[in-house]
Amino acid sequence: MSIKSNDPEQFHTTIRNPTRWTDARSMREEFGIAPYDCEAFSYPNVVPNALEHTWNAGPNQDAGGTDFLATGKPGCGKSTFGLNWVVRLLEVNAEKVVWRGSTSRSEWLPLAPWTTVLVPKGVDVTASLVPKNPAHDTIEVDLEDMVREVKRYEDPVHINQQLLEPAQFHVVYPDPRMNGCQWVYEEAPERTYEAPGDDRGLFDREDPLNHWWFAYVLARVEKGPNDFLSLVLDEIGDIAPEAARSDQYGTYQKVELLRDAFVDARKYGLSLFAFGHSERDIHNLIRHKIRWRIAMNGSANPTSKGDVIGMDAVPMNIEVTSRYDIGEALMYTEQNYERLLRWDDIPAPHDRTLSIDLEVSK
Repeated sequence: MSIKSNDPEQFHTTIRNPTRWTDARSMREEFGIAPYDCEAFSYPNVVPNALEHTWNAGPNQDAGGTDFLATGKPGCGKSTFGLNWVVRLLEVNAEKVVWRGSTSRSEWLPLAPWTTVLVPKGVDVTASLVPKNPAHDTIEVDLEDMVREVKRYEDPVHINQQLLEPAQFHVVYPDPRMNGCQWVYEEAPERTYEAPGDDRGLFDREDPLNHWWFAYVLARVEKGPNDFLSLVLDEIGDIAPEAARSDQYGTYQKVELLRDAFVDARKYGLSLFAFGHSERDIHNLIRHKIRWRIAMNGSANPTSKGDVIGMDAVPMNIEVTSRYDIGEALMYTEQNYERLLRWDDIPAPHDRTLSIDLEVSK
């Protein structure tokens, strides 16, 4: 993806001064990624609008945060596209970028030399490299040796207000104790959702680990700071599945909370970029709020509004993406589409997955 900003005040320093060394420039040079060029795109309101974040919106541009949902089958290049998008966010906006850390997945590893990892205080963290071939041995590693820096956080508010750095890439791992999550919810009196039981709040340490992300988004919306922050939600279907119900953990109520926070996120500079295997895997309450979509290669793009929840129209009337190669996709809004979006390969440093074990200290 080649991109440059229409708003000079939003240019990253590396665009104004190509000789300045930044993380974004270092990443681009490491992986052979050309500078961003918005003129390479047909419609300014599609890719450039989603990428270039500004408070002073001009024609074909939205003020504040943006979003998208990218869907495609396993192996279609979603993670590599996500890494490219991270590089562009840093290059164009010099903003804070957070990748949702998962204890069993580590698609962010190619960017490890530039990564700050955030883990909860009071939790023992064990990292190991797990081979794809089960016949090979798992290797235990020191997480601090693999990344730029490891920071410890107290709660979601602490992360946002004190630990994230502009123009840097962060991977955040959730707190299994849910520290501060119920407090953040109680500090937002206008947000009321039915608790899953009389003896507990909406958030509890017995909740599934990925429920922490509902509180994180709420904390950023309610407690700030209101600068630009992009959150990459890899496999959002794990967090807000279509099958979410009002269970003992209040999963459906938390999906409602995320839907409501999605609307407010834009005006507070929070952008939410979600990835999943299929539209149908993600809860319709969330899909109704997402303004941009990306159809990856190998699957059919929609050709009618009935194929996409949350859009009153789609601008495509023919199917093309099922014939695309890896590294190609179609991005669209209700008004326009970028027919052939391409990105560069960002190879993994090895063929192992980084597994993180979070164990509460006694």
